[in-house]
Amino acid sequence: MSNSMLFGYTVPRLPRFAKVSTWLNDLIDSKGKLQDHFVEIYGDDQSLIDQRKSFIIKALEHFASIYGHDREVVITRSPCRINLRGMHSEMQHATPNYLTHAREMIIVAGKRDDDRVVLNNVESERFERREFSISEEVSIDQWGSWVDYIDSHKVRQHIESHRGDWSNYVKASVLKIYDEFNDDNLCGMDVVAYGDAPRGNGMASSSALVVSSGLAFMAVNGLSIDPRALVVCLGKGEWFVGTRGGFGDHGSMIFGKKGHILHSVFLTVDEMQPEYIKFPDDYQVAIINSYRTSTKSADRLFAYNQTMFGYSMAMTLIKDVLKNFGSYSDELLSQISYLGQITPEDFGLENIYAILRILPERITISDLKAKYTESEIDKRLDRFFGQLEKYPDHVDVRGPALWGIAESERSRAFARLIKEGKIKEAGELMFIGHDGDRLFTFNGNYDPIDYISNKVTDSYLDCLIDDIKSNDFERVNRAELAKQPGDYDASSLELDRIVEIVKNVDGVIGASLTGAGFGGNVLAIVDNNDGILPKLREKLLSDYYRKNESEELEWFIKDKELKSVFDDENELDYARNKVSEIVHKKRKNKSYIEEKDALFLEKLKQKVNRLHREGKIGREMMFIPANYYEDGIIKNISVECAESL
Repeated sequence: MSNSMLFGYTVPRLPRFAKVSTWLNDLIDSKGKLQDHFVEIYGDDQSLIDQRKSFIIKALEHFASIYGHDREVVITRSPCRINLRGMHSEMQHATPNYLTHAREMIIVAGKRDDDRVVLNNVESERFERREFSISEEVSIDQWGSWVDYIDSHKVRQHIESHRGDWSNYVKASVLKIYDEFNDDNLCGMDVVAYGDAPRGNGMASSSALVVSSGLAFMAVNGLSIDPRALVVCLGKGEWFVGTRGGFGDHGSMIFGKKGHILHSVFLTVDEMQPEYIKFPDDYQVAIINSYRTSTKSADRLFAYNQTMFGYSMAMTLIKDVLKNFGSYSDELLSQISYLGQITPEDFGLENIYAILRILPERITISDLKAKYTESEIDKRLDRFFGQLEKYPDHVDVRGPALWGIAESERSRAFARLIKEGKIKEAGELMFIGHDGDRLFTFNGNYDPIDYISNKVTDSYLDCLIDDIKSNDFERVNRAELAKQPGDYDASSLELDRIVEIVKNVDGVIGASLTGAGFGGNVLAIVDNNDGILPKLREKLLSDYYRKNESEELEWFIKDKELKSVFDDENELDYARNKVSEIVHKKRKNKSYIEEKDALFLEKLKQKVNRLHREGKIGREMMFIPANYYEDGIIKNISVECAESL
C-alpha cells in the first residue's frame, strides 16, 4: 500500500534537499530553474511570484536564525482551497467543486537523528515553539487501529489538554503517516512553518498545515505514496484533532490545478477520479472575509459533530425505509451507503420525497437505542462526541438528510452547468445552497428581521410531491432536487448579511458561504471586469465592515462587562482610547493597520474572546482588529497543487 502507484506516480515527487543558503540564492536568481517553476505554479504575474518568493525567503531566514545557513532542508508548500458547491457533503459521496488559492502553508524542514519533531513558526508570538516525540505519542495508549487509538480515553484526554494548539495538526499528519507505513524507525524533523491564510475563515488553512507537514515528514524519511492514498491518509489523520470531517480539503490541495475547478468524489482510493473543469474567463471569484472565525470551539465542534452524527444516522434510517419501499433491487440497495448516492435517476424524484416523508424530522438518542442496539449507538456517539465528553439528547434527521441528497445533486449540477457554459444557472445554485445554511433574512438596511428555519416538514414534502404530479412545467421545475435547500444551518448572522448585500450588486451571479460554515468567507462569482470588485468593495465597506465596526466600537467603549478583561480602570481607559484612535486612523487613511497596532489589537482580541468563550462577556471582538481594507475582499488566484519544491 505505502509504495503503490495506483495513480501512475507517487508523492512527494523527488524532494530536493539543499542548504538554506543555496535555497536563498536560488530564490533570488530571477532567471534560474526556480523562477520557471514558480511561473508553472503561480502564472506569469511577476508581482505575485515575487510576493510568494519573499514569503518563502522569510521562512528560510527564520530557519537559519535557529539552525544555521548550512543545514540541509526540504521546502514543501500547500495551497489553501475554496469550494464553490458541494458543502458539508464530501463524506456523503458528493463531488465538490474546488479551486486552489494562492495563500498557502510553507514548511521548511531538516532531518533529525532522533524521533523528535520540533516546531517553530515565523509568527512566533502567535504560534509558540512546540516539540514532541513520535514514540512518546504512540505509547500514550496501546496502538491498534488508527481510529481506536485516537478514540481511546487516554489519547482523547491528551488531545483535550492541548485543544486548539497548532502542533496538533502536525501530530495528525506525522502519527497517521507512522500508522500508514508501520515503521518504528522513522526520524523526526526540525520545522519552521509559515502560513498567510487568515485562520478560521473557511479556506482550510489547518488542512494545508496537515498536508504540507505530511509531505515534509515523508520527504525527510524518504517515503512516497500514491496521491489518492495520501488524501485518505491525511484526511483520516486530521481526525486526530477531534473532527470527523471528510477528505475533500486534502484532495483539493493534493490534486488541485491552476485555473481549473477540481470535481471528484473524495472518499476512497478507488473512487477518486479527479475531473478538471476550466473556470470561465468571463468571470472571477471574489473571496469576502466575514471576520467571524469558523474556528471550532467546544460548542461549535459539538454542533459540527452533531450534524455529522445526524448524517450517519439518517442514512441508516433511510436504508431501513428502503427495505420496505418500492421494488428496488437488492443489488442497488447493497450499493447505497451514502446520501449522495440517492439520485433521481436511480430512485425517482417523487420516491425520494416520499422516502424522506417517512423519516422523522428529529429523533431522540433513546429512540435510536431502542431501534438499534444500545452498544452500536454508544459506539457511534463515542466516535463523534467522546473527545468532547458531551452527548446530545436528540439529533435532526430529515433536514440534514435532504441537505445531503440535494447538495450532492447541486454539486453535480454545478459542474455540468459550468461545462455547458451556463454560469448564471450555476451561480443560482450557490444562492440556493446558502439558503440551506441560512439563519437570518434582512430588511432594507440589512438588519435581521426574522429567524429562518428550513424545516423539512410533512407539508413541505407533500407540496413537492403534488408539484411533481401536476405536470405543470413551472411547478415541476420548482420541485427539482437541486432547488431544495435542505436544512443544515451552518451559517451565521455575518455570513447571511454578506450574501444578502452582494446579491443586490449588479454583476454578482452567485454567492454562498464556503467550508464548514459558522464563520469564515463568502464566495461570490462575479463578472470579470475592472469595475466590479471596487463596486463590491464599496458596498461592503459601507453596509457591512464599517457598520459592524461602529457597533462593535460603541460596545467596546460602553460595555461594563469589559472591566473583567483588565486589571484596573486605567488600563481599560487606555485600551478604549487606543482602540478608538486605531479605528479612526484606519478609516481616515483607508488602508491596512500598522504592525504595532495590529499586534496590540490581536492580543486584546485574544483576551476578550477568551472571556467570551468562557461566558463572561456577551460578544466577540471581530471587526475592530480587521484589516478589511487589505484583505476584506480579494480576487481568488488559483495555483498548482501541494508539493515539495
